[in-house]
Amino acid sequence: MKLSEIQSEWEVDSKIDNLNLDGESLKVSRYHAKYLNLLSNSKLQLRKAESDYLRLHRNKARYYKGEMSKEELEELEWTQYLGPKLLKSDVGNMIETDDEVIRVLDKIEYYKTVVFQLEQILKSLASRSFDIRNSIEWLKYTNGSL
Repeated sequence: MKLSEIQSEWEVDSKIDNLNLDGESLKVSRYHAKYLNLLSNSKLQLRKAESDYLRLHRNKARYYKGEMSKEELEELEWTQYLGPKLLKSDVGNMIETDDEVIRVLDKIEYYKTVVFQLEQILKSLASRSFDIRNSIEWLKYTNGSL
């Protein structure tokens, strides 16, 4: 699920109907399950993106060092690096500025943002029962029931 979709759904789900506090209280566990599932899936996607980055980093290091065979290059659909011979310390700089590596790192940051958003939603849901209870107590107080 995309971050924008999660944010849109949370915008709807986060609203508490003050006239139906008992019903809102019952929705907490359903929302918790929904966002926990999304969080679990997003963490798995994040881990896969991190694994992809590690593999790509290894391959790019070999690529820029000129250590890849013709078959490996063909399999990855890369052409042989024809730039100047790089020092060991320069290989890291080339990898950091490689477009493919940047795309994978952007993907990792995106998933980290999704995970953070979902963790914050779950924290909010954890306190939702207390918020509802406080609303009920406030209504009792303002109506003179206490």
